[in-house]
Parts: sequence; C-alpha cells; structure tokens
Amino acid sequence: MRSITDQAEDDLKVAHDAAERMMTLKDYLPDRGLLLMLTTKFRDDLREILGMETLPLPRRPAVQLSLDALTTSELDSLWGAVVILLQPRFTSIMDDPALPRLLDQLRELLRVQRAERQQLRAEVAS
Repeated sequence: MRSITDQAEDDLKVAHDAAERMMTLKDYLPDRGLLLMLTTKFRDDLREILGMETLPLPRRPAVQLSLDALTTSELDSLWGAVVILLQPRFTSIMDDPALPRLLDQLRELLRVQRAERQQLRAEVAS
C-alpha cells in the first residue's frame, strides 16, 4: 500500500474532486453510513495533504433517495467519480480496505442503472 503523501499533487486533486463530487450526491448513495463515512474521511485526508480548509462533516440524509431519481447528468457524474476513485493509484492510498469494496459495489449498481436507462432509450427510439 502506497502512502497518500507519495502521490503527485495533481493526482491528489483529481481524487479530491471525485470524492467531493460523491459528497454532492450523498443523498443517493445506497449505503448512507459506511460508504459516506469512508468517502468523507478520504476526502478530508486529501484536503489536509493539499493544505485545504477543513470542511464540516456531512450530515446523513434524512431520506435516502433512489438511484432511479438521479438525473442522467447526475448519474454520469457519480459514475465518473466512482470510476476515478477505483483507479489503482487511488485505491492503493485509501486507508480503509472497505472503501474500494464499497465503491466497487456502487459502481455495479450504477452500471445496472446506466444499462437500464440505455435500454429504455433504445426502446423509446424504436
């Protein structure tokens, strides 16, 4: 496992932006507890290394929204963030081994959601 301090600053910024994007869509995360907590910690670790201001801890959403409720743009944004964070250069610096596993589970849920939407678009177009 590599250290977070071994990464190039530009890479850390990419990982931070992806984690931050996930935080903006936290209401849709299927595992509101552990996934949110670990992503927040990873984002905060990145902020510290980058010399950025500490942010308040995000509140758990009162109601978990379904992935079905994501707009296509939001779905694509969340998909992109998860794909970025699952790159080996980032999973190798994640403190908790549960985070890559939870991100991988979320990626699969998002893949299914994207496939369903693509199928619906194809049916409507035909």
